Amino acid sequence: MNRSELIRRLRDDHTSFISFVDSLTDEQLSRSKPNKWSASRQAQHVYLCLRPIRLALGLPKWIPVLLFGKSKTGSRSYESLVTAYQAKLQAGGKASFLYEPGKATFSKERDLKRLQTLVAKLTERIALLQDSDMDSILLPHPLLGKLTIRELLHFALYHVGHHHKQAMEQIVLAP
Repeated sequence: MNRSELIRRLRDDHTSFISFVDSLTDEQLSRSKPNKWSASRQAQHVYLCLRPIRLALGLPKWIPVLLFGKSKTGSRSYESLVTAYQAKLQAGGKASFLYEPGKATFSKERDLKRLQTLVAKLTERIALLQDSDMDSILLPHPLLGKLTIRELLHFALYHVGHHHKQAMEQIVLAP
């Protein structure tokens, strides 16, 4: 997936997720199966996972290279990354405490605006990247280890769809 396609899909998929969460009633926002996150918690989690990517892309590129190195093999495909992530989930992988939504009250207006702003800033930073940097600079992922920037963006794309689907499943529960 090229940079322009990644930017478009990240914007579109996150906008779709935000619109879905925004359409929910307060009761639907808080509904969840036992040991599963509600739609509001799904939105908080997506925000928490995107924030470090945006921060990392704002650093001078020598900092992540110094901290995490450069890839010698380039980026895996979207499909390959998704397969690796799903295998980690099947093996019991879960979000670390840093990415778990807090107990703070969810405000649709505030929290969805914050997520929307974060996505806009992230895509602005992606637009400034060189393709060679996207396929060589490594950043850490808590379950998958070091990923290229492109792979991390592939993950972000899959991740929002994964949580959109989970949020949708929560609202079909009987009240």
